[in-house]
Amino acid sequence: MPSVREERPTSFTDIVNLVENLQRGKETPLWFRGCGISNYKLIPSLYRHRTRTRISDIARLEGELITRFRQRSIPFHDRALVDDWETLFFMQHYAVPTRLLDWTENPFVGLYFAVMYAPYEVTTRGLLRFSQAAALWILDPVAWNRHSLHHQSYDGGVLVPGDDALKGYRPTPSFSGMYNHPVALYGAHNSSRIVAQRGVFTIFGQNTNPMEKVFVTEDFPANSLIKVILTRRVLPEIRRSILRYGITESVVFPDLEGLSREIKRTFGFEV
Repeated sequence: MPSVREERPTSFTDIVNLVENLQRGKETPLWFRGCGISNYKLIPSLYRHRTRTRISDIARLEGELITRFRQRSIPFHDRALVDDWETLFFMQHYAVPTRLLDWTENPFVGLYFAVMYAPYEVTTRGLLRFSQAAALWILDPVAWNRHSLHHQSYDGGVLVPGDDALKGYRPTPSFSGMYNHPVALYGAHNSSRIVAQRGVFTIFGQNTNPMEKVFVTEDFPANSLIKVILTRRVLPEIRRSILRYGITESVVFPDLEGLSREIKRTFGFEV
Protein backbone atom coordinates (compact mmCIF):
# COMPACT_ATOMS: atom_id res chain seq x y z
CA MET A 1 0.00 0.00 0.00
CA PRO A 2 1.57 3.31 -1.07
CA SER A 3 2.20 6.12 1.39
CA VAL A 4 2.14 9.84 0.74
CA ARG A 5 5.54 11.00 -0.50
CA GLU A 6 7.25 13.35 1.95
CA GLU A 7 9.95 15.89 1.20
CA ARG A 8 12.03 17.80 3.76
CA PRO A 9 13.70 20.73 2.00
CA THR A 10 16.57 22.51 3.68
CA SER A 11 16.16 25.82 1.84
CA PHE A 12 13.78 27.97 -0.17
CA THR A 13 15.71 27.01 -3.31
CA ASP A 14 15.04 23.33 -2.62
CA ILE A 15 11.31 24.02 -2.64
CA VAL A 16 11.45 25.99 -5.89
CA ASN A 17 13.45 23.21 -7.56
CA LEU A 18 11.01 20.57 -6.29
CA VAL A 19 8.02 22.44 -7.71
CA GLU A 20 9.81 23.00 -11.02
CA ASN A 21 10.62 19.29 -11.34
CA LEU A 22 7.10 18.20 -10.44
CA GLN A 23 5.46 20.72 -12.78
CA ARG A 24 7.64 19.85 -15.76
CA GLY A 25 5.62 18.27 -18.54
CA LYS A 26 2.20 18.97 -17.01
CA GLU A 27 -0.30 21.05 -18.96
CA THR A 28 -2.20 22.32 -15.90
CA PRO A 29 -0.76 23.87 -12.74
CA LEU A 30 -0.17 21.87 -9.61
CA TRP A 31 -2.10 23.00 -6.55
CA PHE A 32 -0.75 23.94 -3.14
CA ARG A 33 -2.07 24.21 0.39
CA GLY A 34 -0.01 25.65 3.22
CA CYS A 35 -0.64 24.54 6.80
CA GLY A 36 1.04 26.26 9.72
CA ILE A 37 0.91 23.00 11.67
CA SER A 38 2.38 20.01 9.89
CA ASN A 39 0.00 17.41 11.28
CA TYR A 40 -3.13 19.40 10.38
CA LYS A 41 -5.27 17.05 8.27
CA LEU A 42 -6.64 17.69 4.80
CA ILE A 43 -10.29 17.65 5.76
CA PRO A 44 -12.91 20.41 5.36
CA SER A 45 -14.50 22.32 8.21
CA LEU A 46 -17.94 20.70 7.81
CA TYR A 47 -16.44 17.30 8.61
CA ARG A 48 -14.76 18.56 11.80
CA HIS A 49 -17.96 18.85 13.86
CA ARG A 50 -17.48 17.40 17.32
CA THR A 51 -20.69 15.38 17.49
CA ARG A 52 -22.13 15.12 13.99
CA THR A 53 -19.83 12.55 12.48
CA ARG A 54 -22.13 10.18 10.60
CA ILE A 55 -22.58 11.03 6.95
CA SER A 56 -26.38 11.29 7.33
CA ASP A 57 -25.95 13.79 10.17
CA ILE A 58 -23.41 15.78 8.14
CA ALA A 59 -25.85 15.93 5.20
CA ARG A 60 -28.57 17.38 7.42
CA LEU A 61 -26.08 19.80 8.96
CA GLU A 62 -25.05 21.11 5.53
CA GLY A 63 -28.68 21.72 4.61
CA GLU A 64 -29.29 23.57 7.86
CA LEU A 65 -26.21 25.76 7.36
CA ILE A 66 -27.16 26.65 3.78
CA THR A 67 -30.71 27.52 4.79
CA ARG A 68 -29.62 29.62 7.75
CA PHE A 69 -26.98 31.45 5.72
CA ARG A 70 -29.42 32.27 2.92
CA GLN A 71 -32.02 33.51 5.40
CA ARG A 72 -29.75 35.61 7.58
CA SER A 73 -27.17 36.94 5.09
CA ILE A 74 -29.60 38.93 2.91
CA PRO A 75 -29.15 42.28 4.74
CA PHE A 76 -25.36 42.06 4.49
CA HIS A 77 -24.82 41.66 0.74
CA ASP A 78 -26.42 42.31 -2.62
CA ARG A 79 -25.23 39.12 -4.28
CA ALA A 80 -27.81 36.87 -5.94
CA LEU A 81 -27.07 33.39 -4.64
CA VAL A 82 -28.56 31.73 -7.68
CA ASP A 83 -27.73 28.11 -6.82
CA ASP A 84 -26.16 25.85 -4.23
CA TRP A 85 -22.68 26.15 -5.74
CA GLU A 86 -22.72 29.94 -5.58
CA THR A 87 -23.93 29.70 -1.99
CA LEU A 88 -21.24 27.21 -0.98
CA PHE A 89 -18.41 29.33 -2.39
CA PHE A 90 -19.80 32.45 -0.73
CA MET A 91 -20.14 30.61 2.58
CA GLN A 92 -16.57 29.35 2.28
CA HIS A 93 -15.31 32.89 1.75
CA TYR A 94 -16.83 33.93 5.07
CA ALA A 95 -15.61 30.83 6.95
CA VAL A 96 -18.98 29.13 7.32
CA PRO A 97 -18.31 25.35 7.48
CA THR A 98 -18.59 23.63 4.09
CA ARG A 99 -17.31 20.53 2.28
CA LEU A 100 -14.82 22.75 0.44
CA LEU A 101 -11.08 22.81 1.12
CA ASP A 102 -9.03 25.80 -0.08
CA TRP A 103 -6.01 25.37 -2.37
CA THR A 104 -4.01 27.73 -4.58
CA GLU A 105 -2.36 27.49 -7.98
CA ASN A 106 0.48 29.69 -6.71
CA PRO A 107 3.19 27.80 -4.77
CA PHE A 108 4.39 31.01 -3.11
CA VAL A 109 0.91 31.76 -1.79
CA GLY A 110 0.81 28.22 -0.41
CA LEU A 111 4.16 28.80 1.26
CA TYR A 112 2.90 32.10 2.66
CA PHE A 113 0.08 30.36 4.51
CA ALA A 114 2.45 27.69 5.80
CA VAL A 115 5.10 30.01 7.19
CA MET A 116 2.94 32.95 8.27
CA TYR A 117 0.49 30.77 10.19
CA ALA A 118 3.10 28.57 11.85
CA PRO A 119 2.99 29.15 15.63
CA TYR A 120 5.96 31.01 17.09
CA GLU A 121 7.14 33.15 19.96
CA VAL A 122 9.32 36.26 19.83
CA THR A 123 12.58 35.95 21.73
CA THR A 124 14.11 38.73 23.80
CA ARG A 125 16.38 39.46 20.83
CA GLY A 126 13.35 39.97 18.57
CA LEU A 127 13.81 36.70 16.69
CA LEU A 128 11.01 34.27 15.86
CA ARG A 129 11.21 30.85 17.48
CA PHE A 130 8.85 28.35 15.85
CA SER A 131 7.35 25.68 18.08
CA GLN A 132 6.70 22.98 15.46
CA ALA A 133 6.96 22.10 11.79
CA ALA A 134 4.66 23.45 9.07
CA ALA A 135 3.69 21.80 5.79
CA LEU A 136 3.11 22.60 2.13
CA TRP A 137 0.84 20.08 0.42
CA ILE A 138 1.12 19.61 -3.35
CA LEU A 139 -1.78 18.19 -5.36
CA ASP A 140 -1.94 17.09 -8.98
CA PRO A 141 -5.63 17.92 -9.53
CA VAL A 142 -5.93 16.17 -12.89
CA ALA A 143 -4.41 12.88 -11.74
CA TRP A 144 -6.45 13.07 -8.55
CA ASN A 145 -9.75 13.64 -10.37
CA ARG A 146 -9.20 10.88 -12.88
CA HIS A 147 -8.64 8.39 -10.08
CA SER A 148 -11.50 9.71 -7.92
CA LEU A 149 -13.91 9.39 -10.84
CA HIS A 150 -12.46 6.29 -12.49
CA HIS A 151 -15.80 4.54 -11.94
CA GLN A 152 -17.12 6.95 -14.58
CA SER A 153 -14.13 6.41 -16.86
CA TYR A 154 -13.40 10.10 -16.38
CA ASP A 155 -10.48 11.37 -18.46
CA GLY A 156 -10.96 15.13 -18.08
CA GLY A 157 -9.23 17.66 -15.87
CA VAL A 158 -10.29 20.06 -13.14
CA LEU A 159 -14.06 20.29 -12.77
CA VAL A 160 -16.25 23.40 -12.89
CA PRO A 161 -19.83 23.87 -11.65
CA GLY A 162 -22.11 22.59 -14.37
CA ASP A 163 -19.96 19.61 -15.30
CA ASP A 164 -21.89 16.35 -15.31
CA ALA A 165 -19.23 14.69 -13.16
CA LEU A 166 -19.76 17.32 -10.46
CA LYS A 167 -23.49 16.65 -10.15
CA GLY A 168 -22.68 13.85 -7.74
CA TYR A 169 -21.37 16.40 -5.23
CA ARG A 170 -24.29 18.83 -5.11
CA PRO A 171 -25.83 19.48 -1.69
CA THR A 172 -28.78 17.15 -1.13
CA PRO A 173 -31.00 16.28 1.86
CA SER A 174 -29.19 12.94 1.98
CA PHE A 175 -25.69 12.14 0.76
CA SER A 176 -26.74 8.60 -0.16
CA GLY A 177 -26.36 9.24 -3.90
CA MET A 178 -23.25 11.38 -3.55
CA TYR A 179 -19.93 10.22 -4.97
CA ASN A 180 -17.31 9.02 -2.54
CA HIS A 181 -13.90 10.69 -2.91
CA PRO A 182 -12.85 14.36 -2.95
CA VAL A 183 -12.48 16.03 -6.35
CA ALA A 184 -10.74 19.20 -7.51
CA LEU A 185 -12.75 22.08 -8.96
CA TYR A 186 -12.56 25.72 -9.93
CA GLY A 187 -14.88 27.96 -7.97
CA ALA A 188 -16.46 31.35 -8.36
CA HIS A 189 -14.01 34.25 -8.08
CA ASN A 190 -16.32 36.03 -5.67
CA SER A 191 -13.79 38.32 -3.98
CA SER A 192 -10.51 40.14 -4.55
CA ARG A 193 -8.87 37.76 -2.08
CA ILE A 194 -9.61 34.63 -4.07
CA VAL A 195 -8.32 36.33 -7.22
CA ALA A 196 -5.10 37.43 -5.50
CA GLN A 197 -4.59 34.02 -3.92
CA ARG A 198 -5.32 32.11 -7.17
CA GLY A 199 -7.85 30.18 -5.12
CA VAL A 200 -9.14 26.75 -6.14
CA PHE A 201 -10.90 24.01 -4.19
CA THR A 202 -11.43 20.38 -3.47
CA ILE A 203 -14.92 19.27 -2.45
CA PHE A 204 -15.58 16.18 -0.40
CA GLY A 205 -18.20 13.48 -0.90
CA GLN A 206 -19.34 10.60 1.30
CA ASN A 207 -15.85 9.64 2.42
CA THR A 208 -15.16 11.64 5.59
CA ASN A 209 -11.50 10.65 5.83
CA PRO A 210 -8.79 13.27 5.19
CA MET A 211 -7.26 13.30 1.72
CA GLU A 212 -3.95 11.87 2.89
CA LYS A 213 -5.74 8.79 4.22
CA VAL A 214 -7.90 8.46 1.11
CA PHE A 215 -4.71 8.58 -0.97
CA VAL A 216 -3.38 5.54 0.89
CA THR A 217 -6.51 3.41 1.26
CA GLU A 218 -7.74 3.98 -2.29
CA ASP A 219 -4.37 3.50 -3.99
CA PHE A 220 -4.13 6.92 -5.67
CA PRO A 221 -1.36 7.47 -8.25
CA ALA A 222 2.10 8.20 -6.92
CA ASN A 223 2.84 11.94 -6.65
CA SER A 224 -0.80 12.94 -7.01
CA LEU A 225 -0.44 14.14 -3.40
CA ILE A 226 2.87 15.15 -1.79
CA LYS A 227 3.65 16.54 1.65
CA VAL A 228 6.52 19.01 2.00
CA ILE A 229 7.50 19.25 5.65
CA LEU A 230 8.98 22.57 6.72
CA THR A 231 10.95 21.91 9.88
CA ARG A 232 11.40 24.42 12.68
CA ARG A 233 14.98 24.96 11.53
CA VAL A 234 14.12 26.03 7.96
CA LEU A 235 10.97 28.04 8.73
CA PRO A 236 12.75 31.35 9.56
CA GLU A 237 14.69 31.38 6.28
CA ILE A 238 11.67 30.42 4.15
CA ARG A 239 9.56 33.07 5.87
CA ARG A 240 12.17 35.73 5.11
CA SER A 241 12.38 34.56 1.48
CA ILE A 242 8.63 34.67 0.92
CA LEU A 243 8.39 38.20 2.28
CA ARG A 244 11.52 39.30 0.42
CA TYR A 245 10.02 38.10 -2.87
CA GLY A 246 6.95 40.27 -2.29
CA ILE A 247 4.42 37.71 -1.13
CA THR A 248 3.26 39.87 1.75
CA GLU A 249 0.08 40.40 3.72
CA SER A 250 -1.33 43.13 1.46
CA VAL A 251 -0.67 40.99 -1.63
CA VAL A 252 -2.38 37.87 -0.31
CA PHE A 253 -5.14 39.89 1.38
CA PRO A 254 -5.62 42.94 -0.91
CA ASP A 255 -7.71 44.99 1.49
CA LEU A 256 -7.30 47.18 4.57
CA GLU A 257 -6.98 44.17 6.87
CA GLY A 258 -4.05 42.83 4.84
CA LEU A 259 -2.41 46.24 4.68
CA SER A 260 -2.78 46.67 8.45
CA ARG A 261 -1.17 43.29 9.09
CA GLU A 262 1.74 44.22 6.82
CA ILE A 263 2.28 47.60 8.47
CA LYS A 264 2.28 46.01 11.94
CA ARG A 265 4.89 43.45 10.93
CA THR A 266 7.03 45.97 9.05
CA PHE A 267 7.22 48.24 12.09
CA GLY A 268 8.17 45.45 14.46
CA PHE A 269 4.84 44.56 16.02
CA GLU A 270 5.33 40.80 15.85
CA VAL A 271 2.87 39.31 18.35
